[in-house]
Amino acid sequence: MTPQINNKINRSIKRYWIGSNRRWEKYNESLVDRVEYLTDLSFIKDYDTLLEEKNNGKIGHPYKVPDALIMYLARLRSIFNIPFRTLEGMLRSLAIIANIKSISYSEIFRRIRRIKPDLNNNINNKLDCIIDSTGYKITIRGDYLGHKWHKKRKGWLKLHVIISMKDVNVLSFTITDEHTHDSKAAKVLLNKMKSNILRIFGDRGYDSKHIYNMFGYNAIIPPRKNASTKSRGSSARAKIVRFIKKNSMEQWKENNSYGKRWIVEIYFSGLKRVMTEVIKAKKIEYIIQELALKVVNYNIMRGMTHAY
Repeated sequence: MTPQINNKINRSIKRYWIGSNRRWEKYNESLVDRVEYLTDLSFIKDYDTLLEEKNNGKIGHPYKVPDALIMYLARLRSIFNIPFRTLEGMLRSLAIIANIKSISYSEIFRRIRRIKPDLNNNINNKLDCIIDSTGYKITIRGDYLGHKWHKKRKGWLKLHVIISMKDVNVLSFTITDEHTHDSKAAKVLLNKMKSNILRIFGDRGYDSKHIYNMFGYNAIIPPRKNASTKSRGSSARAKIVRFIKKNSMEQWKENNSYGKRWIVEIYFSGLKRVMTEVIKAKKIEYIIQELALKVVNYNIMRGMTHAY
């Protein structure tokens, strides 16, 4: 029997009974499956073959472990923020169980740092996409210590992404410093993805003539409040500005379903909650690699999550 619900008192119960079509059994199982996939040890069955292939043609001292094991350790570090010395301890335990060789944390560090993260997306049709950016601090100390001891500010990095509106997966991304403007980074990303984008959604930070000229009226990006109604290099942008001036910004947003742009915030929220915002690397190139690995592994996890 469905309980009587007081709308003013308990809205969460109302959502549980009425609002969601989520299939919890399927969703819960997919959350388990995605971690099982990322921490899969089935490569141990072909361990000797993989190691032999890795050492084929190797000059000098041979490798003690194959790349599959290094990728396994890299995923553990990316998802759970495990230090390199802790990875060595875990590898020692695995070496005893699986009868394989272990390596030092310094060798684990060197091998992981050679990994080049890649999304490996295969896109065959045009999609509605969203472009946005978010910031990542490059130090784990709090602001108090920096202020108290007058530490030099280290700044932060910007993660720029293009996500698919349909499945909220990253199609392309780049990482820049805090001083790089969104529209400048967007040019690089959109030039690579232009053939796969039907419509591109973005906030005012992407109000750029280059982007309007690239996508025309399919650039669902609100222009600045003081935007000119004259073309001045982009007729598509000028036409949008004239429509807004004649009607209203709210009308333009409603006509173009601009509200769907907030879906990108779901992605950023999930990325920072699941993969955490902690980046333990010190050198800038290692910080960029760790952040890229988080994006790649979270993309795999999102692709394996099925809620409906």
